[in-house]
Amino acid sequence: MNPESLFWKVAHGELPRPNAAALLGWKFIKYDEQNSKVYIEFDASTELTNPMGNIQGGRLSAMQDNCMGPSVYANLSATQIAVTIEAKTQFFRPASPGRILGWGQVEHATRKICFTTGQLTNEAHEVLAIATAIYQIHNLR
Repeated sequence: MNPESLFWKVAHGELPRPNAAALLGWKFIKYDEQNSKVYIEFDASTELTNPMGNIQGGRLSAMQDNCMGPSVYANLSATQIAVTIEAKTQFFRPASPGRILGWGQVEHATRKICFTTGQLTNEAHEVLAIATAIYQIHNLR
């Protein structure tokens, strides 16, 4: 964990949430340092729904990215960024507007690349979607 990282500044309210995170209703819950795992909650509004009234799949993929990305950022320096270079989401059931729980975890990391997994559930703890992503680490210029 690096308390100087951009992620921790957002999580502690020192920096504003990115616009995409605010749109998704992103809220930091906790960080499990031993497992490099971040827990996030989303307040999914009706503005995120498709014509059937469910949260649109692309928005769920964005939620996954907003769980897995912070698991990477939690350990970066303030002069580093993580860029998603590959992501895959598998959907298991429709998601309704309201509270969605998520987590993201770094499974393997080198100095330049991180492999992550993530999961979203509803309030009944039914799995909505799982995901994997690869992030490339860059130094800010």
